[in-house]
Amino acid sequence: MASQANNVGPHLARDLISLASEKSSAKRVELLRRITDAYLQVDAPVRAAAQYLFDELVVKLVEVISAHDRAQVSGHFSKCDVVPAVLAHRLAADQDIAVAAPMLEGYGALLESTLIAVATDGSQQHLRSIAIRPLVSRSVTDVMLQRGDQGTVRRLAANPGAQFSNAGMRALAQKSEQDDILQSLLVERPDLSLEALGMLLPIVTPRLAERLRGRNVEIDTVIVGSHLAAWMKQRTDNIARTNTLIEAIRDGHLDLGDVATDEIKRKHLFETVAILAAIIGVEPNYGFELLVGGSAEQALLLLRSIDLPWPIVKAFLELKREKTGSEAAPACFEDYNTINVATAQRVVRFLNLRRRVGPPPVAGPNATMKL
Repeated sequence: MASQANNVGPHLARDLISLASEKSSAKRVELLRRITDAYLQVDAPVRAAAQYLFDELVVKLVEVISAHDRAQVSGHFSKCDVVPAVLAHRLAADQDIAVAAPMLEGYGALLESTLIAVATDGSQQHLRSIAIRPLVSRSVTDVMLQRGDQGTVRRLAANPGAQFSNAGMRALAQKSEQDDILQSLLVERPDLSLEALGMLLPIVTPRLAERLRGRNVEIDTVIVGSHLAAWMKQRTDNIARTNTLIEAIRDGHLDLGDVATDEIKRKHLFETVAILAAIIGVEPNYGFELLVGGSAEQALLLLRSIDLPWPIVKAFLELKREKTGSEAAPACFEDYNTINVATAQRVVRFLNLRRRVGPPPVAGPNATMKL
């Protein structure tokens, strides 16, 4: 193979000369493939200088071809067993998801450092591509759980090849608090930690709780009990704090807009809904069904009844999408502004009356209500 190694230099030189005068993007793509394939066929150790020059060359080639052609190159190299690390990194970190996705999803030898870099700076689409890799290490999932939206987190939880640290398991359990789908995915994971189990039991439905208890796992009741107690104390403290805020708003000591903005910034969806429901004048659980479980139109109607400023309404709807993983199109100011405040208040009174005299409407993630 030594003679093959010695021949690579002249071949690269001739290819570089061709590239200098080549105008066709398609031929540049073919050139990139040919140079890389020739380089990978060399069995002899590669000197540092040659490695540097090759890395510099392939990056320059990638930069001068179109996004469409980069996507083709990415698809080609994602199926290879080995690709030069600098080329794999450049393609996987491409801002165009059509270019990055093949490498992020299909190239098995992608360095963990590249995955962490993309998980740190990439878009949610990049994170979702990483989430379905056959193997995702704990270091990578730790970063993704910090940055990923609910859709990304669900993909991770559904991936049996995703590994989670203890902190990652805690984050998963916390993110599932108001996400039935994520709870169902976590219940099925064989690597569910005892700590995460203890956090899940108080918040899952009775059916899921039975499935958790029915698993063939040796559960340390002391550990689980301690987490249950800690969770209950935190929930009790939050309820007391929320009730205090509601009373202060009603007494005129605090402004609803300021309180709601603060709770939304803290990403306290449950507490935000409890406060809004109290001021709207609906029972908290029913308010949660309508504001979170119902459609965006229902939420707009209820929030318009208290004439909540649009920036706060928009922030609430964004928090709702983040916490529930909803893919619904965002509402716009025009939709909200066209709702008459007095009409919205009459509808709220009607909803309360109907709830008192008959069974409440069923509101779910895909449910709609005719008002």
